[in-house]
Amino acid sequence: MLLALLLLAAGSPADLQNACNSGKGAACDELGNRVQDGLGVRRDESRAVELFRKACKLKNQDGCADEARALALGVGQPPDPRSALPLLEKQCKAGRPRACGHLGDLFLRGLGAPQDATRAESLLTGACDKQYPRACANLVPVAYRKGDRDKAEQFANRACELGDAGGCAYLGDLYASSDDTVRAMVQFKRACDAGYAHGCSGQGYLLLDSGVDPKKGLELIERGCNGGDAQACERLHQLK
Repeated sequence: MLLALLLLAAGSPADLQNACNSGKGAACDELGNRVQDGLGVRRDESRAVELFRKACKLKNQDGCADEARALALGVGQPPDPRSALPLLEKQCKAGRPRACGHLGDLFLRGLGAPQDATRAESLLTGACDKQYPRACANLVPVAYRKGDRDKAEQFANRACELGDAGGCAYLGDLYASSDDTVRAMVQFKRACDAGYAHGCSGQGYLLLDSGVDPKKGLELIERGCNGGDAQACERLHQLK
């Protein structure tokens, strides 16, 4: 099952769109996530929601979970976490790791229900153990805030290896903060190559601040800004 998902994730946006058009719900959902995050395609939250809805109508359970999450967070629509929460709870009880991961994220944020860090961490850990990469990535800041850097690195590495570009960028941040520039550069590049904006800007900061290649560094920071990384835009503004 995991191999099939990884092969799907490796498909081009055009391939995913063709598969979605032919009724493959998993392809609609994967493309929706890419469009939502701007991974290799133009970021378009409204289109992402449409793709999640189509995936759900095609009985893809991950698509249903992603549609509920989009409703909770207000992706391409007004936020309505109170309506989304019971949808995710039902899917999580049915054993859907992605729904459990999204539910944990809502409890972590205090959306739709009072903030509950203990329950959030339990849900995210369970989803991560079942190989839902974004749940692993969401556990990185939780572990880091607790002062457990080793655990944060483990979660980031697991998310990255499972195909979550954000997890790779987290690894880049962790390595950069400990002056492990070589490993930081590798992980930022990995995230950037997957289309993750902060991966590009993180790589750019290292090239610019070290003086290794300021020109390329600026280009990568600009790429990160264009991809939606607000901090990269702020850095560009400071440099002008």
